[in-house]
Amino acid sequence: MKKIQNICIALAIVAICFSGCLGENEDSDKNTAPEALIMMPRQADIVEAGKPFTIDGSASKDADGDELQYKWTLSGLGSPIDLSNKVSDTVIIDNAGKDLVLTLLVQDPGGLTSQDIVVITVEPGNRPPTAIITTPTNGGAYSEGNEIVFSGLASSDPDNDFLTYTWDLSEAGGPSYTASKQSKFSLDLSEGQYSISLTVEDPDGESSTATHSFTVTNLPPVSKITSDVNSLFVGENIQLSGEDSYDPEGGALDFLWNFGDNKTSSLKSPEYSWNSPGTFTVSLTVEDGEGQETTSTKDIEVKSLGPVASFTFSSGEKIRTDDNVTLDASDSSALGAPIKEYKWNFGNGDELTTNESSAEYSWNLGGYYNVTLTVIDDDGETGEVTKMLQVVPEDYVDEGQGNELVDGNEDTVSYNLPVQIFVSSLQIEFTDIGCVGLGGALSYVITLQDSDGNQIAEENGNVACGESASWNEIISNDDNSMVLGDYQVAIELTNGGTPVQANWNYRFEIIYNF
Repeated sequence: MKKIQNICIALAIVAICFSGCLGENEDSDKNTAPEALIMMPRQADIVEAGKPFTIDGSASKDADGDELQYKWTLSGLGSPIDLSNKVSDTVIIDNAGKDLVLTLLVQDPGGLTSQDIVVITVEPGNRPPTAIITTPTNGGAYSEGNEIVFSGLASSDPDNDFLTYTWDLSEAGGPSYTASKQSKFSLDLSEGQYSISLTVEDPDGESSTATHSFTVTNLPPVSKITSDVNSLFVGENIQLSGEDSYDPEGGALDFLWNFGDNKTSSLKSPEYSWNSPGTFTVSLTVEDGEGQETTSTKDIEVKSLGPVASFTFSSGEKIRTDDNVTLDASDSSALGAPIKEYKWNFGNGDELTTNESSAEYSWNLGGYYNVTLTVIDDDGETGEVTKMLQVVPEDYVDEGQGNELVDGNEDTVSYNLPVQIFVSSLQIEFTDIGCVGLGGALSYVITLQDSDGNQIAEENGNVACGESASWNEIISNDDNSMVLGDYQVAIELTNGGTPVQANWNYRFEIIYNF
C-alpha cells in the first residue's frame, strides 16, 4: 500500500514537472511586434530637392531577434512615394514641399509591423546663375581712345544668391587673362579684335559663362549738316553749319563744303546765297588726322521771287446774303515778272479765273467762307492769300391775313420759317383771331416746332364770333441753342358745331446778328 502511494507521488511529481516544462515552451513560441525608429533625418529637418540625403532606420529593433523588412515612404507631394526597402539608404526627392511625412514601416517574419514618422521640409534645389554681358555688345565696334565699359550687371541668380564675377579678356591670337573681378569696369584698349568672357558663380559652385567678341578701331569721322532754313529765295543768305560733325576719337577735323553750283568753302560754318532758282544739293566732307573722311548732303530749295497776293472786300469782312461784293486785288504786287492771272476760290465750291485784278460775287447762304486769291506771274511763280468772310442772312419777315372756312371738326393751316446760321431771335405773332358766323364760336391751338420736330411753343384759346384774340411769342437764341432748318407754325381750328369763317392776322420775324 505504501509502495502504491510512493508511485502515485512520483507520478504526480512527473506530471507537475511536465506541466511546467510545457508552459515554458508555450511562452517561448509567442511572437513580439518589432519597433520602428528613424534615426535620420530627424524631426523638422530640411533637405534640398535634387540632392541626395540619408535615411537611417538602423535603430529599429525586434525583441525576438527576427530579421526585419523595411519600407520607406514619403507623403505630401500627391500620391505617396516609395523611397527604399533598405534599413538605411541614400535617396533623392526631386520636388520641393513643406511638412512632408516620411514614414518607416518595419515588419517581422510573423507579419507584425511597426512604423515611425518624421515631418521634414524639402527646399528647392540650388539653381545655376545666368551670366549676361550688356556691354560691350557682341560684334560691336568701338573707337580707339575711348574707354569701353564692361558690364555684367544684368547677370542674375534665380535663388538670389550672391555672385562672384570673373572677366577673362583676350586679343585675337593672344592668351587670355583675368581683366577684373568686378561686376562692371572700364578699359581703354588699343586697336584690335577682342574676346571677353564673363563667368558668374554662386556659393554652391554653380556657374555660367557668357562670351562676346568686339572690335576696337579708329572710326571714321561723322559729318552732319545743319542750316537755319531749308528753302529761301534767290539772293537770300543761308547759314550752314558743320558744328555737329565730330571725330569719334576726339581728333581735329578738316571741312570742305560744295554748294551744288561748283562753289566750295573750307570754313566750318559758312554763309551762302544762290543767284538762280532750283534745288541744290549741298555736301560737307570732313576728314580726320588719319585721312579718313565722310560726306553728308542736304537739299536746299532756292525759289525765285514770285508775286505777292493781296485783296480786300469792298463791304468789309461781314456782309449780308445776296449782297454784291467787289474783291479788289489791285494791291497784289509782282517782285519779278508781271502778274498775268488771278484765281479766286470763293469757299463754297465756286471758282473764277481772270486777268483782271478785281471781281464781283455774292453768297446766297449764310456762313463763314475762306476766300482764297492765287496770283500767277509770267514765270509761273505764284503767290496766295486767304481771308475769311462772314455772310449773314437777311432778316426774314412774313406777314399777312389768314382765313379758313371751318365747316368740319378740325382744320389746320401751317407756315414754314427758314432759320439759318447767326439767328438772334424768332418772333411769332397772331392778332385778331376771330370768326364770322351767326351764333358761332371758334377754338384754336397754335404750335411752333423746330426742324427736329420738337415742339417749343404752344397757345390755345376760344373766341365767340364777333370777338377776337391775340398771341405773341419770342424765341431768343442768346445761348446759341436753336437748331437750324425749317421751323413750322401751325394753327389748328375747330368750330363749336356750326360752320364759321375763321380770320386772323399773322407776322413772323427772324432776326439775325449783324
